[in-house]
Amino acid sequence: MPSQELLDELCPFLSVTGCPEIQARTSHAVFAFWAAWEKEAGQECPVPFWALVWPAAQVIARFVLDQPDLVRGREVVEIGCGGAVASIAAAKAGALKVTANDVDPIALAIAHQNSAHNRVSLHFDSENRIETGSIGQAQIILCSDFFYAKVESFALAGLLDKWTKQSVTILIADGGRAFVPKDFREVLWEESVDVDSDLEGREKREVRILRY
Repeated sequence: MPSQELLDELCPFLSVTGCPEIQARTSHAVFAFWAAWEKEAGQECPVPFWALVWPAAQVIARFVLDQPDLVRGREVVEIGCGGAVASIAAAKAGALKVTANDVDPIALAIAHQNSAHNRVSLHFDSENRIETGSIGQAQIILCSDFFYAKVESFALAGLLDKWTKQSVTILIADGGRAFVPKDFREVLWEESVDVDSDLEGREKREVRILRY
Protein backbone atom coordinates (compact mmCIF):
# COMPACT_ATOMS: atom_id res chain seq x y z
CA MET A 1 0.00 0.00 0.00
CA PRO A 2 1.44 3.41 -0.88
CA SER A 3 2.03 5.71 2.07
CA GLN A 4 -0.51 8.43 2.79
CA GLU A 5 2.20 10.98 2.04
CA LEU A 6 2.78 9.54 -1.42
CA LEU A 7 -0.93 9.30 -2.11
CA ASP A 8 -1.54 12.87 -1.03
CA GLU A 9 1.32 14.11 -3.20
CA LEU A 10 0.80 12.14 -6.41
CA CYS A 11 -2.72 10.70 -6.13
CA PRO A 12 -4.77 13.29 -4.24
CA PHE A 13 -8.53 13.63 -3.93
CA LEU A 14 -9.81 15.41 -7.04
CA SER A 15 -13.27 16.05 -8.43
CA VAL A 16 -14.33 13.33 -10.84
CA THR A 17 -14.66 14.55 -14.42
CA GLY A 18 -18.35 15.10 -15.11
CA CYS A 19 -19.24 14.38 -11.47
CA PRO A 20 -18.17 17.36 -9.33
CA GLU A 21 -20.28 15.94 -6.50
CA ILE A 22 -17.72 13.16 -6.08
CA GLN A 23 -14.03 13.37 -5.29
CA ALA A 24 -11.70 10.40 -5.65
CA ARG A 25 -8.00 9.71 -5.43
CA THR A 26 -6.72 10.46 -8.91
CA SER A 27 -3.27 10.63 -10.43
CA HIS A 28 -2.64 12.74 -13.52
CA ALA A 29 0.71 10.98 -13.97
CA VAL A 30 0.02 7.30 -13.33
CA PHE A 31 3.37 6.03 -14.58
CA ALA A 32 5.28 8.51 -12.40
CA PHE A 33 3.12 7.59 -9.42
CA TRP A 34 3.65 3.89 -10.08
CA ALA A 35 7.43 4.39 -10.27
CA ALA A 36 7.42 6.41 -7.04
CA TRP A 37 5.38 3.70 -5.31
CA GLU A 38 7.84 1.00 -6.39
CA LYS A 39 10.75 3.15 -5.19
CA GLU A 40 9.06 3.66 -1.84
CA ALA A 41 8.22 -0.05 -1.52
CA GLY A 42 11.63 -1.24 -2.71
CA GLN A 43 9.98 -3.85 -4.93
CA GLU A 44 7.79 -4.30 -7.98
CA CYS A 45 4.18 -3.23 -7.41
CA PRO A 46 1.07 -4.10 -9.40
CA VAL A 47 -0.35 -1.62 -11.89
CA PRO A 48 -2.37 0.91 -9.85
CA PHE A 49 -5.55 0.71 -11.91
CA TRP A 50 -7.33 2.36 -8.98
CA ALA A 51 -5.22 5.53 -9.31
CA LEU A 52 -7.53 7.13 -11.83
CA VAL A 53 -11.21 7.17 -12.68
CA TRP A 54 -11.55 5.34 -15.97
CA PRO A 55 -13.89 6.80 -18.60
CA ALA A 56 -16.70 4.28 -18.21
CA ALA A 57 -16.72 4.77 -14.44
CA GLN A 58 -17.09 8.51 -14.94
CA VAL A 59 -20.05 8.01 -17.25
CA ILE A 60 -21.92 5.43 -15.19
CA ALA A 61 -21.46 7.50 -12.03
CA ARG A 62 -23.02 10.51 -13.76
CA PHE A 63 -25.80 8.33 -15.17
CA VAL A 64 -26.70 6.95 -11.74
CA LEU A 65 -26.65 10.39 -10.14
CA ASP A 66 -28.93 11.76 -12.87
CA GLN A 67 -31.34 8.81 -12.71
CA PRO A 68 -31.51 7.94 -9.01
CA ASP A 69 -34.71 5.91 -9.41
CA LEU A 70 -32.57 3.16 -10.90
CA VAL A 71 -31.00 2.43 -7.53
CA ARG A 72 -33.05 4.22 -4.87
CA GLY A 73 -34.12 1.83 -2.13
CA ARG A 74 -32.40 -1.13 -3.79
CA GLU A 75 -29.33 -3.24 -3.04
CA VAL A 76 -26.41 -2.65 -5.37
CA VAL A 77 -23.11 -4.43 -5.92
CA GLU A 78 -20.31 -3.02 -8.05
CA ILE A 79 -18.03 -5.73 -9.40
CA GLY A 80 -14.42 -4.73 -10.03
CA CYS A 81 -15.01 -1.44 -8.25
CA GLY A 82 -11.49 0.00 -8.30
CA GLY A 83 -11.84 3.30 -6.48
CA ALA A 84 -15.61 2.71 -6.16
CA VAL A 85 -16.79 5.90 -7.86
CA ALA A 86 -19.90 4.19 -9.24
CA SER A 87 -20.64 2.75 -5.79
CA ILE A 88 -20.32 6.20 -4.25
CA ALA A 89 -22.72 7.56 -6.88
CA ALA A 90 -25.24 4.81 -6.06
CA ALA A 91 -25.03 5.60 -2.36
CA LYS A 92 -25.53 9.30 -3.03
CA ALA A 93 -28.50 8.44 -5.24
CA GLY A 94 -30.24 6.69 -2.35
CA ALA A 95 -29.46 2.99 -2.75
CA LEU A 96 -30.47 0.94 0.28
CA LYS A 97 -27.14 -0.91 0.45
CA VAL A 98 -24.08 -0.67 -1.78
CA THR A 99 -21.29 -3.24 -1.85
CA ALA A 100 -18.01 -2.28 -3.51
CA ASN A 101 -16.33 -5.48 -4.63
CA ASP A 102 -12.79 -5.99 -5.91
CA VAL A 103 -10.25 -8.79 -5.61
CA ASP A 104 -7.43 -6.24 -5.27
CA PRO A 105 -7.01 -5.39 -1.57
CA ILE A 106 -5.29 -2.10 -2.35
CA ALA A 107 -8.15 -1.05 -4.61
CA LEU A 108 -10.53 -1.76 -1.74
CA ALA A 109 -8.39 0.29 0.64
CA ILE A 110 -8.52 3.21 -1.81
CA ALA A 111 -12.27 2.69 -2.26
CA HIS A 112 -12.65 2.90 1.50
CA GLN A 113 -10.72 6.19 1.54
CA ASN A 114 -12.82 7.55 -1.31
CA SER A 115 -16.08 6.63 0.39
CA ALA A 116 -15.00 8.20 3.68
CA HIS A 117 -13.88 11.36 1.88
CA ASN A 118 -17.32 11.58 0.23
CA ARG A 119 -19.11 10.80 3.51
CA VAL A 120 -21.06 7.83 2.22
CA SER A 121 -21.40 4.40 3.76
CA LEU A 122 -20.42 1.43 1.61
CA HIS A 123 -19.87 -2.24 2.29
CA PHE A 124 -16.64 -3.72 0.98
CA ASP A 125 -15.67 -7.25 0.06
CA SER A 126 -12.92 -9.04 -1.87
CA GLU A 127 -14.90 -12.14 -2.80
CA ASN A 128 -14.14 -13.36 -6.31
CA ARG A 129 -17.67 -13.08 -7.65
CA ILE A 130 -16.63 -14.59 -10.97
CA GLU A 131 -15.58 -17.79 -9.22
CA THR A 132 -18.48 -18.00 -6.78
CA GLY A 133 -21.22 -16.54 -8.98
CA SER A 134 -22.69 -15.03 -5.82
CA ILE A 135 -24.20 -11.56 -5.62
CA GLY A 136 -26.09 -12.02 -2.36
CA GLN A 137 -29.38 -10.10 -2.31
CA ALA A 138 -28.26 -7.51 -4.85
CA GLN A 139 -30.92 -6.22 -7.22
CA ILE A 140 -28.55 -4.08 -9.30
CA ILE A 141 -25.10 -4.95 -10.62
CA LEU A 142 -22.80 -2.18 -11.78
CA CYS A 143 -19.61 -2.82 -13.72
CA SER A 144 -17.37 -0.51 -15.74
CA ASP A 145 -14.23 -0.77 -17.88
CA PHE A 146 -13.91 -4.44 -16.98
CA PHE A 147 -13.78 -6.29 -20.28
CA TYR A 148 -10.19 -5.83 -21.37
CA ALA A 149 -8.79 -9.22 -20.20
CA LYS A 150 -10.08 -12.23 -22.14
CA VAL A 151 -10.28 -14.94 -19.46
CA GLU A 152 -11.92 -12.81 -16.77
CA SER A 153 -14.25 -11.20 -19.31
CA PHE A 154 -15.54 -14.51 -20.67
CA ALA A 155 -16.01 -15.85 -17.14
CA LEU A 156 -18.07 -12.84 -16.07
CA ALA A 157 -20.04 -12.85 -19.31
CA GLY A 158 -21.02 -16.44 -18.59
CA LEU A 159 -22.76 -15.34 -15.38
CA LEU A 160 -24.88 -12.56 -16.84
CA ASP A 161 -27.68 -14.82 -18.03
CA LYS A 162 -27.85 -16.51 -14.62
CA TRP A 163 -28.16 -13.18 -12.86
CA THR A 164 -30.76 -11.74 -15.23
CA LYS A 165 -32.88 -14.84 -14.64
CA GLN A 166 -32.84 -13.83 -10.96
CA SER A 167 -34.47 -10.53 -12.01
CA VAL A 168 -31.24 -8.63 -11.41
CA THR A 169 -30.67 -5.48 -13.44
CA ILE A 170 -27.15 -5.43 -14.87
CA LEU A 171 -25.68 -2.13 -16.04
CA ILE A 172 -22.29 -2.30 -17.74
CA ALA A 173 -20.45 0.84 -18.76
CA ASP A 174 -18.10 -0.01 -21.59
CA GLY A 175 -15.49 2.19 -23.21
CA GLY A 176 -15.02 -0.01 -26.25
CA ARG A 177 -13.07 -2.76 -24.53
CA ALA A 178 -12.35 -5.84 -26.59
CA PHE A 179 -14.36 -8.49 -24.77
CA VAL A 180 -17.58 -6.80 -23.68
CA PRO A 181 -20.54 -9.22 -24.12
CA LYS A 182 -22.56 -8.45 -27.25
CA ASP A 183 -25.91 -9.80 -26.06
CA PHE A 184 -27.08 -6.69 -24.21
CA ARG A 185 -30.77 -5.77 -24.23
CA GLU A 186 -30.41 -2.07 -24.89
CA VAL A 187 -28.03 0.87 -24.95
CA LEU A 188 -29.15 3.32 -22.27
CA TRP A 189 -26.59 6.04 -22.93
CA GLU A 190 -23.70 6.91 -25.23
CA GLU A 191 -21.05 9.55 -24.65
CA SER A 192 -17.65 10.55 -25.99
CA VAL A 193 -15.10 11.02 -23.20
CA ASP A 194 -11.68 12.65 -23.28
CA VAL A 195 -9.00 10.21 -22.08
CA ASP A 196 -5.29 10.17 -21.30
CA SER A 197 -3.61 9.40 -24.63
CA ASP A 198 -0.53 8.01 -22.88
CA LEU A 199 -2.68 5.37 -21.19
CA GLU A 200 -5.30 4.76 -23.84
CA GLY A 201 -3.39 5.36 -27.07
CA ARG A 202 -6.12 7.72 -28.24
CA GLU A 203 -7.66 11.07 -27.34
CA LYS A 204 -11.25 9.94 -26.77
CA ARG A 205 -13.29 6.86 -25.98
CA GLU A 206 -16.89 6.23 -26.82
CA VAL A 207 -18.62 4.98 -23.69
CA ARG A 208 -21.92 3.13 -23.73
CA ILE A 209 -24.07 2.10 -20.81
CA LEU A 210 -25.48 -1.31 -21.63
CA ARG A 211 -28.39 -3.00 -19.93
CA TYR A 212 -28.42 -6.79 -19.83
